[in-house]
Amino acid sequence: MNDARARILVVSPWESVWSLGGDSKAGVSDDERFIDAFARAGYELHFLRPRPRPRAPHRDARVHTHTYPNFFAATRSLPTFVRRPLWPFLFQLLVVPRALRLARALRPGVVIGHSHYATAATHQCRAQLGIPSVVKLFGVMDLVHTEWGAMKYAFKNLEQLSALRYPQDAWIVLDDGTRGGEILRGRGLPAEKIHFLPNGLDVEWAERHIDRKEARRSFSLPESGPVILFLSRLVKSKRPLDFVRAASRVVAGGNRDAVFVFAGDGPLRAQCERAAASAGIADRLRFLGTIPHDDIPRLMAASDVFVSTSELTNRALPTCEAMLCGVPVVVYDAGDTATIVRDGETGVVVADGDVAALADTIARVVNDPAERQHLADNARALARQTFTSWEQRIRMEMEIIERLLAKE
Repeated sequence: MNDARARILVVSPWESVWSLGGDSKAGVSDDERFIDAFARAGYELHFLRPRPRPRAPHRDARVHTHTYPNFFAATRSLPTFVRRPLWPFLFQLLVVPRALRLARALRPGVVIGHSHYATAATHQCRAQLGIPSVVKLFGVMDLVHTEWGAMKYAFKNLEQLSALRYPQDAWIVLDDGTRGGEILRGRGLPAEKIHFLPNGLDVEWAERHIDRKEARRSFSLPESGPVILFLSRLVKSKRPLDFVRAASRVVAGGNRDAVFVFAGDGPLRAQCERAAASAGIADRLRFLGTIPHDDIPRLMAASDVFVSTSELTNRALPTCEAMLCGVPVVVYDAGDTATIVRDGETGVVVADGDVAALADTIARVVNDPAERQHLADNARALARQTFTSWEQRIRMEMEIIERLLAKE
């Protein structure tokens, strides 16, 4: 591919492909998979991103990088009530004109916007220059909370709801367990323009066999006794303090040899450490920090139970990865969790926010090897049958882009 139709412009609010996962290549970078597949297919990729900070990681020779002032970093210390209106305003003021100038110069075959921030930029490229536009949403966040009253829903989702007003040629929304396709249709977006895609997974993990004792030694975990894993960023929406509270109850209930592992980092780490010390269980918790993605299968092999307590959904990538690796999962019933974690079959689902039920369930599963094996076998079988490989998922995305290019 050598013509302009094979040129893609991506407008992003993230300064590097690793911005969502930190500097250590934790988690899975959708950007990285996208770049790899589209570059190999012969596309010329241009990314418009915030200007990197001095320590920003990752330069990629496969893409042409264009930048705009990094107002996200410059204003991150401001209170939330200030940032919320300020960031969309600055995006309109600084990024939309740059995106238009760049699109005029490049004449790409398609322009892709990442997240709700980019909808105005892609729309303007579409309206003023006739370039097909795509917005890619990596989940729909609080838009999933349709149980909220109308005023609360509008206030919490003001930026996202405003962004949905800009017409696009296609909306790609990834299935992170927050019912994205259903939510967008409910907001009046044309159903034929919504492409609801599964998240990609390293499905080959289901076939890996890792020595449990060796895995535990590699993370300095005890060779015996149950290990209960919490794998997530330590932020408010993931509710890591609920995991600490549940751990306290499990230990008080008699499971004094249980070890509770936090894999991940974030602003609530210190608070979790203080809560553990206050509950007298500091010696039962391990904070491993951010774990490189390639090490996750070994961490799963070292674990007996996986726990997720997010307020948005608990069928996000870490839960699915635990299922692939055959680790029994115990999760809150939030979002679209129960479509994958089928209670009593592929995991255990407890009432959202019920710490006592969470603790009781963890203790029960930890102390019942037969139930753990039943849940693990069923979870791995479902994962093999239904989860989508990265190759398949990126191919779905490429087909959407190619259909738009063919209409030019």
